[in-house]
Amino acid sequence: MGINKFNMKKNSKKSIINKYGLCLNEYKNNINNAKVYYKRATGSSPEMEVSKAMANILKNKVKKDNNILDIGCASGHFYRSLKKRIKKKFYYTGVDPYKIFIDKAKSAWKNENNVKFKIGNIYNLPFKKNNFEISFCSNVFIHLNNVIKPLKEIIRVTKKTIVIRTVLFDVSYKIQCVYNNKWWKDTDVKPEDEFDKNGNPKAFSYFNILSFDYLIRNIKKIHPKAKVKIVKDNYFDKKKISRSIKSEKRPLATKIIGNDQVSGCILQPHYFVIIEK
Repeated sequence: MGINKFNMKKNSKKSIINKYGLCLNEYKNNINNAKVYYKRATGSSPEMEVSKAMANILKNKVKKDNNILDIGCASGHFYRSLKKRIKKKFYYTGVDPYKIFIDKAKSAWKNENNVKFKIGNIYNLPFKKNNFEISFCSNVFIHLNNVIKPLKEIIRVTKKTIVIRTVLFDVSYKIQCVYNNKWWKDTDVKPEDEFDKNGNPKAFSYFNILSFDYLIRNIKKIHPKAKVKIVKDNYFDKKKISRSIKSEKRPLATKIIGNDQVSGCILQPHYFVIIEK
């Protein structure tokens, strides 16, 4: 996920690479994604399979009056699943770098007294040490150029439990999905100009796969006493994911091949990384 500290004109299609090596084109003006997430938050679209799975993992870990942080919250659609499954009173905070999503989130949950949303990014979370008993993020690490600072930030602001859902394998892969304006309308890059003279993509997003060893060892390096558990994400209904592809009409939306989730031509073995401090 990128950050929003740039003086960008509204709906600008010019590629901007931020100081963390991330291209902002995928999300900064993504009206369609904002609508999709808003519909999920308000219940006019079905819950995401992953938000249901995350809520089921967290429901037995939440204590009364716990503070929960959702990092990369988009329009707060994960809160819908948490609220439905967690019977104890809790306080939810959603943080996201993109105003277009936070505005939708505030609209969706304007009548909820225990919910608040804040603009901020995972590289510099705007919260104090141990501010939250529980923090989670889903589908964020896959899009980051470097995950070490984000790991440090999540561990810093969390007192007890962290759950990260991301793509893991035996070895790491650094993958960039390259955009052009033939299929991705929020860029001015033409198909014939996808790469600069040095062979670097002009507009892109990361779809990285981390190795188990890399992630676990760096968690332990940052917080040596952390207990880490890895759980394969098999908690999804293949038919429901397939139906969402047709209804949401998003490029590179998750699809199912066999028993695996796939984005474009990339196999995505998702796991929940459960960290106990």
